[in-house]
Amino acid sequence: MNQREMDKLTQHFDTYFRQNDCTVLHPIIMEPHIDVLLYKPNDAYPYWKLVTMGASDYKMPASKAALGNRNEYMMFIDPIEDMYNLEITNWYCHKLLEIAFYPISTKSFISYGHSVEWAPNDEEEMVSAYLELPQIVEDVGILRCKLGSIKTAICLQAILLNRAETDKLLKIGPEQFSYFLYPEKGNRHFLCERSRSDKF
Repeated sequence: MNQREMDKLTQHFDTYFRQNDCTVLHPIIMEPHIDVLLYKPNDAYPYWKLVTMGASDYKMPASKAALGNRNEYMMFIDPIEDMYNLEITNWYCHKLLEIAFYPISTKSFISYGHSVEWAPNDEEEMVSAYLELPQIVEDVGILRCKLGSIKTAICLQAILLNRAETDKLLKIGPEQFSYFLYPEKGNRHFLCERSRSDKF
């Protein structure tokens, strides 16, 4: 991702998150190079926002009916998490990058309604991530970021799931699971956590 594209993507999230105070994190050196933007909780969206910057360099083998063939990914994280703590921030960055690198390593297509499951780890509760439209953001314009004349990034929300929630997704399917996460009435389930709490 060149500097012009990075500036456009940062401005895109600055606009839709209504803040311009992100920190650029450089978690790992891999190809394609993917950085992560960290946004603090603010009045409009009072939780941490973690966003990939560079995942859209990979052009996925998508069908014409797809939303797009280049993705960037975001997480909304419980505001009580100490994201100034490097160990905690690295944990979330690792999960977000695991999602971002999945289509690259498998040469596959992922989009809204898909999930990514990783190898079981007895020390961790979260076993997968579900890709959702970022419905918690009021303006639907956040979904697409035009980076160039023929390059547009689809900006998807990743939601971490534990085993029970992953099993529920597999049982009821992605459409019904989306309604569970973002019901028309009642609590929305969109915050990423390392250990599940009643906030979800």
